[in-house]
Amino acid sequence: MYLSTRACYREPAQIADGVFWVGANDCVKDLFESLWPIPYGVSYNAYVVVGSDGVAVIDGVDEHLTFEYLEKVREVVGDLDRVRYVVLNHLEPDHHASTPKLLNLARNAEVVLTPTAARLIGTLYRIPGGRLVEVRDGERLDLGGRRLRFIHTPWLHWPETMMTYLEELGILFSCDAFGSYGALTEGLFDDEVNLEFYLEEARRYFSNIVLKYSRNVLEALSKIERLGLRISVLAPSHGPIYRRYVDRILALYRDLSIPKRCVEVSVIYGSMYGRTENLVEQVARRFRERGVDVKVVDAARVHPSYTLSEVSNSGALLFIFPTYDASVFPPVKEVMNYLQVKQAGRGRIAAVVNTYSWGASAKEAVEILTKAGFQVVEPVIQLRPLPTEEDLRKLEELVDALAREVLKYEKCSE
Repeated sequence: MYLSTRACYREPAQIADGVFWVGANDCVKDLFESLWPIPYGVSYNAYVVVGSDGVAVIDGVDEHLTFEYLEKVREVVGDLDRVRYVVLNHLEPDHHASTPKLLNLARNAEVVLTPTAARLIGTLYRIPGGRLVEVRDGERLDLGGRRLRFIHTPWLHWPETMMTYLEELGILFSCDAFGSYGALTEGLFDDEVNLEFYLEEARRYFSNIVLKYSRNVLEALSKIERLGLRISVLAPSHGPIYRRYVDRILALYRDLSIPKRCVEVSVIYGSMYGRTENLVEQVARRFRERGVDVKVVDAARVHPSYTLSEVSNSGALLFIFPTYDASVFPPVKEVMNYLQVKQAGRGRIAAVVNTYSWGASAKEAVEILTKAGFQVVEPVIQLRPLPTEEDLRKLEELVDALAREVLKYEKCSE
């Protein structure tokens, strides 16, 4: 179900004393980054912090929502010449395509960013260098009763990223970290929405956007703890604002960043005429008989966005596919390629079963999975669409070997 644009509009809102949400819901785009399905939209959260000596605007919105965003900033601030700073936590255009137009109107505003962002900003936006203020890690800006502290968090998920911490109120503006898909149509805060929905979308968002940078997530979490930051409100750039369940989103991101190996096998398959699918059914049944949970994913019908999220903790992945034009069946190959880009193997095991009539493609699959960080187990099985008894025996042996391996792992709670 797709959301209407009318349902997506939200007025600016106060989230704390002198702190306002001025973001926008996006129900126009169907693909985030032109890759990931967002059937329930996405929010671009931007914020205004008002001090006695001036105003800071923290982040912005995607280009097609610029004028909605500008009106909200104007409604909260009044005279845009009061804006002293536009804080750029992350360069990506879904956060700052609106910023050049804001700067045209907020004539006194300077752009606050990391030195790395200052070096890169010209690749995306034309902003005069005289309006850039580079801030060191831990540096502060005083707005008059409101101090912003800048915490560098490189590679979350670009090299220039940082978070902004409002010291007096304990609000952490975390940009892409701790974000999720889903427009904010019912409310802004975690205790106003169906939180379980957003946490599930946060899981998918993490696997699509942040997974490759898991180590950097853990480093950022350690840094927050080391600095002793009191987080009363966690305000990411996508998804709900956390004021009651801050610990839940922090724990989820920590959990997703630590590789797990669960008593579970994901069988990712493709089948052109149903014969390979018959093998998948036999394999799944044999796994269950041995006490192993099984997730079966038809790569031709499930978008890789969901597949990446579903298989993230499986102790082993088993790929079963036919050859297509002397290559791996395209939907299965697409999943493998995404796993390689996101480096989602993370030391786990994988196995390959390739059905073919005239050209095997198992070698290609093994190369991709190895580059993705998987340990590909032997034997790699190549068999005909009408398997022999010997073929089926080898397949059962492979299943049994995978089952023995994953049964060494612990059950993972959902």
